Amino acid sequence: MEIESQTRTDLREDFEEIEYLYECLEENLEKFSIEIKKAKKYIAEKNYELGLKYSEILRKEISLPRSHLDRLVKERPFPHIDELRDEKYRQQELLRFYYASIGSLITSTDWQSPSYTHSLVSKAGRQSGQITGTINDYKRDVHLDGKKYEQLFLKEYIDARLKIFLKAYLVNSGQAAFQTILTFLMSEKKLTGKVLCGKSSYFQYKQILTGVFGKKLISVNENETDEILKRVQDDDLDAIFLDSLCNSPNLARPDLTRIFDFIYKNAGREIYLVIDNTCLSVSCQPFLMRGRNKKVHLITFESLNKYYQFGLDRVTAGIIICQNSDAGGIFEYRKHAGTNITDSSVYALPVPNRKLLTRRLMRHQRNALILAEYLDLLGNEKINKIVYPEIKSYPFSGSFFNIELIERYNTPLKMNKLIRIIINEAKKQKINITGGTSFGLNTTRIYLTSLWNKFGQPFLRISAGTEDIEEVETIKAVFEKSIRKI
Repeated sequence: MEIESQTRTDLREDFEEIEYLYECLEENLEKFSIEIKKAKKYIAEKNYELGLKYSEILRKEISLPRSHLDRLVKERPFPHIDELRDEKYRQQELLRFYYASIGSLITSTDWQSPSYTHSLVSKAGRQSGQITGTINDYKRDVHLDGKKYEQLFLKEYIDARLKIFLKAYLVNSGQAAFQTILTFLMSEKKLTGKVLCGKSSYFQYKQILTGVFGKKLISVNENETDEILKRVQDDDLDAIFLDSLCNSPNLARPDLTRIFDFIYKNAGREIYLVIDNTCLSVSCQPFLMRGRNKKVHLITFESLNKYYQFGLDRVTAGIIICQNSDAGGIFEYRKHAGTNITDSSVYALPVPNRKLLTRRLMRHQRNALILAEYLDLLGNEKINKIVYPEIKSYPFSGSFFNIELIERYNTPLKMNKLIRIIINEAKKQKINITGGTSFGLNTTRIYLTSLWNKFGQPFLRISAGTEDIEEVETIKAVFEKSIRKI
C-alpha cells in the first residue's frame, strides 16, 4: 500500500511538471501571435496568414491532451496506475514534438541575417524595427531570442550576494561553453603561465587543455584538496579548471568551499576559476562561495542538455555565467568562436522554474540512490563496487552511479554484454530502459562511456530517470537478474 501511495504521489508530481511545460508553450504561442501582429506590415501576406493559422492550430492541439490529462487526474475513482503512467509517457512524447514545432514556428518569419533598414521590403520578420546595424543584425553573433532566457536563468537558477554584477550567455552546448571561455582566455593572453585541471574532468576538456598547454598543464586529483592548495600557491598559475562533480569512473568531487576560501584569501595575482557545474546543477552555487578578492575571476558553465530541459532532450544548449568584469570578453568571443545558440533552440528550452527543477533533481537522486544501494547490498561476486557520489555539503548528489565489475568482467566487451542482457531483461519485465548517453532524462539509461578516447577510462554508467517508485522496484529486479547472467 505504501508503494502504491508513493507511486500516485510521483505521478501527480509528474503531471504538474507536464502541465507547466504546456503553460510555457502557450506563453510562447501567445507572445508569437502578439509579435507578428505588431510586425504585420513587414511580413509577407501569406507568411503572416500561415503564422497565425498554425499558431491557432497548435494552440488547439495543445489544449486537447491537456484537457484529457486534466480529466484523468480529477477522475473519481482514481484511474488505475497503469493508465496514469501510460498517459504520462504519452504526454511527454507529445511535448517533445510540440516544443520542436513551436520553436520553428516562432522563428519562421525571421532571418539569420535580419535587415536593419530597407527601401521596399523588410527582411527581419517579426523582429522588424528591433534590429540595429552591426549590433544584432547577424544571429550567429547575437540575437534577441536568447536575451530573455539568459535573464530568467540568472534570476531563477543562480544564487549570489550581488547578482547585478553577473551576466549569463547562452551557447549551443556545454562543450561550446568551455570552448568559448578558453578562446576568450587564450586570445586575451590571460593564460601565459600554468593551468591546473582535475584528473577526472570531462575527457573532452582534458584533451583540449592537454593539446593547448602541454607541459604547462598541471593535473591534480580532485579529492586531494591539500595537494590542490599546494599547487594553487604556484606563482605562475593563471587558471584552474574543475568540475563540481566529475562524470568519471570515480565520480570525483573537489572540495570547492575549501578551495575557493583559500584562493580568495591568498591570491596575489590574477587567476581564473573555471567550474563546470553540469552534474550538480542548482544544488551547487559557486557564486555564493566567492570572496572579495578582485584578482580572482570566477566563471561557471553548464550543459543545458541535461536537467534544464525537464527530460525533453530537444536541442543542444549550454550557458556561461561570469562576472561583469569578464562579460564583455565572453560576449565578444562567443561571436568570434561562432558558439551562439540558434534562435529556434531557445524556444525549445522550458522557462526556468527553480521549484520544479529542484523537485525533479530530488526524484533523480532518490531513484539513483535506491538502485545504487540495492546493487551494493546484493554482494554479487561479479560486482567490485558501486560508485555513487553522496555529497553531504549539497542537497543533491547527482542522478547517476557507476557499476565497477571485478577485474575479470570490467572490460568493454563484458560491459557491452551486460548492457544487452539488461535491455533484454527489461523487455521481459515490460519496463523501459534505454542504452544511450546523457543523463537527467525521464527514462533510466545505461551507457559505456569514454570508449574511444585516450583521455578517458571506459566505465559503465547508470543514469536514473524520473520513474515512479513502482517502476524503480521493477528496474531493481532487472539489474539483479541481468548481473547474474554476465
